[in-house]
Amino acid sequence: MKKLLLLFCLILQIFTLGGCKGEPFIVFSAQDPKNGLNKNQIEYNFKKEQPIYYAIISPKGFEDDMLRISLTKKDTKTEFGGYTNYRNKTVKLNRENYYSDYYIIREEGIFVMQAFSVRNLNKAIATGIFRVYAN
Repeated sequence: MKKLLLLFCLILQIFTLGGCKGEPFIVFSAQDPKNGLNKNQIEYNFKKEQPIYYAIISPKGFEDDMLRISLTKKDTKTEFGGYTNYRNKTVKLNRENYYSDYYIIREEGIFVMQAFSVRNLNKAIATGIFRVYAN
């Protein structure tokens, strides 16, 4: 019951932050989003080796019980192109309207996270961008 209440608080806070229209979206934070977030805790700039928590939230629910999460690094030294596949993983959802986890990244750069339904890997259902910088 406590977990359900925390989830409800998280989703309610996110709705008030972004005016979401029901499409899935990604938020990043230096704090675990399972404990609830407010707009001051959402971040897009992180230090190297700092935990980067993320939550992929779908207010209307996910259409599938699995997600493919893709993390791509953009090379900041080139103006065009310069994208490298950094990490991919497929996760099983627990019939909740969100999925949360974290990464620890040990190099600088701009990163693009995309979430895909495993039924359609050609179109991302949510995209988020964050930056990792030197300490």
